[in-house]
Parts: sequence; C-alpha cells; structure tokens
Amino acid sequence: KASRKFSNNADGYRAMTHWVSAKRDKTVPVSYTMEATGVYHENLAYYLNDLEERVHVVVPSRAKRYASSFKQKSKTDKIDAKILGFMGLERDLDQWKPFSPVFRVLKGLTRERSSLIKYRTMLKNQRHGLESSAYPHRKSLSRNTQMIRMTDKQIADIEKEIETVVEQDTEVKRKLLKVMSIPGVGFLTAVIVVAETDGFALIKSRKQLVSFAGLDVKIKESGKWKGRAKISKRGNVHIRKALYFPAFTASRYSHTYKMFYERLLDENKLPLVASVAVQRKILSLIFTLWKNDTTYIESYQNKKVA
Repeated sequence: KASRKFSNNADGYRAMTHWVSAKRDKTVPVSYTMEATGVYHENLAYYLNDLEERVHVVVPSRAKRYASSFKQKSKTDKIDAKILGFMGLERDLDQWKPFSPVFRVLKGLTRERSSLIKYRTMLKNQRHGLESSAYPHRKSLSRNTQMIRMTDKQIADIEKEIETVVEQDTEVKRKLLKVMSIPGVGFLTAVIVVAETDGFALIKSRKQLVSFAGLDVKIKESGKWKGRAKISKRGNVHIRKALYFPAFTASRYSHTYKMFYERLLDENKLPLVASVAVQRKILSLIFTLWKNDTTYIESYQNKKVA
C-alpha cells in the first residue's frame, strides 16, 4: 500500500500511471476506482480508458454509504482515496465505459444557459432598482437594457445550438421525444435531466436517481423529538431546478398527477412538499421511459388493471 498526490492534468496522469507501473505486479490486474465529482473525474477516466485500463466510477451517494462502514471520523483526500481503493477490491463494480460525446456537449450548453439566465435575472433586478430610484441615470439604464438584450440573444443562440446537437443524434432525439410525452416535461427539461445523468449511464435504480438529484427525503428524530422531514438537497441542483416548473404544470393539466397532488394536499401537506413529491415521480418516470424506450400512458396503472 502506498499513497501519493498527483495534479489533475495530463502530466499528473502520466506520472500516476508510471508510479503505479513501478509498484504493480504484472500478473495481477489493476483497477482504478474513482468517485463521480462533477466533471473533474472525467479527463482521468478517459485517459485510463484509452490505455485500456479497468476503470470504475461510482456515484457519490454509493461511495458515502460504503465509507460510513469504516467509522472514520476524519475526512481527507488520502483517507477518501484509501476507502475507494478498498471499495474497488471488495465490491463487484461495473466497468466504466465512455459516454456518448453528445451528453458532454449538451451538459456544457445547458449549464451555460442556466448561468446566463441567472445573470439576466441579476440584470433585471438592477434595472428595477435603477427605475425605482429618485433620479435614475438615463445612460446607466440604457447600458443595462443593452446587456439584457445581449444576454437574451446569447440564451437564444445556445437553445438553437442545443436543438442542432440533438438533431444530429437520431437515437437521442428519438428517446427524448418519448420522454417529452410526460405531461409538463418539455424539450429543455428532458435534455437537462438526460445530459446531467449522461443518459443514466451510472444510474441503476429510481431510488439511486432520486438520491443523485438530492430529492431523497431526510428524516431526523430522537426519542420523543421528531424533526421535520425534508429533502436532502445533497445532489444535482441542475436536475432539481429543471423539474421545479414541470411539476406544477403536470399537477395542473395531467389527471394522474393532479389527483396525486390533491391527495397530498388533503393529507395536510404543504403545496411545496406536494410539488417535490411530483418532481420525484416525474424524475422516476423519465428514467423508466428512457431505459425501457417507451412513451407515457396516462392512468397507466388503471389501464393495466383493466
């Protein structure tokens, strides 16, 4: 056993493989286990895959559950690496395969669009403040308006580019159309969810997906004290943002989701809590339709019984 720190760049990858090569037994296969940390693990995963090495990429929630079994109070990069190493030895992990390049492109574009929308909101708040002031400066207002128009144009350009990327991949386009059959789920919502999960490449179940998005329920209680149940929010914020408005739309226009939403309200659930429950159902349904390559059927359970 040994440990060493390397830079997360091409020079660091080469140094690491040389270091491993000097220590490895040529008769024993070596596997590399890493945690999916946003986009920071991707370059190393692709580098090792090109060398035909065996690579495992595990989602953070799974790595955390495994790490909790060590009863380790401290948390450092060295300890995390050691635990991931044991996980690769003890568990039968799936071998990582490169995702379709289209998901990497779509993820970058949708996140860029999200950043611009946030920036545009800030500009609009600034304009409202300028207009509400006693003596608004005319040139400042003009510059602010120009920046908003420019941001609007950039957002529109990105949305057209997203459409172009999807059009060029017939398989992704075909499956996205099936996902879009879900009430409230539009083109951009479907693209964001699929891109953020790399086409659900590392997702094995709906429960795992809900945890990945941070929509899993967290409960705290001790003895007679019971805290409020709430979602963990320890997951992909882009997916949660993408599902916020579709949940309200589905609750209003879909008979199935409307009944589910109203039943939760009848149980004295807050509207926001009921909306989060609808988000979870929509997310699980997107996963099911994508994996099974099927379209949405309204009142599916009732028709199945009939």
